[in-house]
Amino acid sequence: MVSVGLAVTAVVLGLVWWQGQQGKETVAPEMTLERSKMMESEVDLEAPMSESQKQKIEAELESAAETAVLDDVSGGQATGTAWRKFSDNFYHQVETTGLPSLEKGFFYEGWLVGEAGFFSTGRVWLEGDLGVLYYTADEDKTDFESVVITLEPEDGDPGPADHVLEGSF
Repeated sequence: MVSVGLAVTAVVLGLVWWQGQQGKETVAPEMTLERSKMMESEVDLEAPMSESQKQKIEAELESAAETAVLDDVSGGQATGTAWRKFSDNFYHQVETTGLPSLEKGFFYEGWLVGEAGFFSTGRVWLEGDLGVLYYTADEDKTDFESVVITLEPEDGDPGPADHVLEGSF
């Protein structure tokens, strides 16, 4: 009698689990970054910019900068805003809020994506649930119309991992 009760309980629990799986929605990133289209990046992911470099980027982006809203594609509640502008140099900044805390061995990384491929713009530096990324280049990068923020493992692989935020200019 006890074994029949255990069998019935197992079947009921299995049905409850199966029904729970049916209602789950999976979110796929809108942009797929193919390793074959990854461009070389000169960004040093270990060295943050100086405060004067950050201030120069912020000053450049105060006027006539293009803006992109970043939406969470991972099923979370994070959001972000990206800015870009080309004048004498290309200037780019990303601010995020609500990114989940990082586990040891992980970091958030920014990417610019265009017809020619994609490249890393560096790490998103977090303070609490606020994040910021600064990037500058000598050449015009305005052909790269999309921004992606990924969650990356510290595994030495230079390619993008799990998409968290995405948006387009």
